Amino acid sequence: MAGVVISSEEIRAEKYDLKYDPTTIALKVAAQLPVMKSGFSAAIISLVQVEQQVQGILNDDGSVYIINYPFYYNFARELWAKVGRGIAGPALTAESQLIADKYIEYGLTCSILAKIALDVFTVVVSCPTP
Repeated sequence: MAGVVISSEEIRAEKYDLKYDPTTIALKVAAQLPVMKSGFSAAIISLVQVEQQVQGILNDDGSVYIINYPFYYNFARELWAKVGRGIAGPALTAESQLIADKYIEYGLTCSILAKIALDVFTVVVSCPTP
């Protein structure tokens, strides 16, 4: 029975150099670029809509200092990413609650996070009772 042949460092380095040759990489990226651009465009359209909805919620509330807006946007972006990965139903609700709890610990207002989750993602997030 023949043993397993292990490649030497030189062979491995040569294979690596061939695989990651700038010309080879450029050709691979160029071939994928149209699909990459269309996927990015679709994602940005969706994300901008989410951020606009969040901005409307924050502006309507009137109690959120503008310096805290990015934290609420980040909460929404995390939920958006979960939805984009195909998470839905009870799993999305559980994930949303975990994310909301994290941002509550950061000092954000739970009622606003819950409104964002419900109005933008139709997910119910419960607030802890003091």
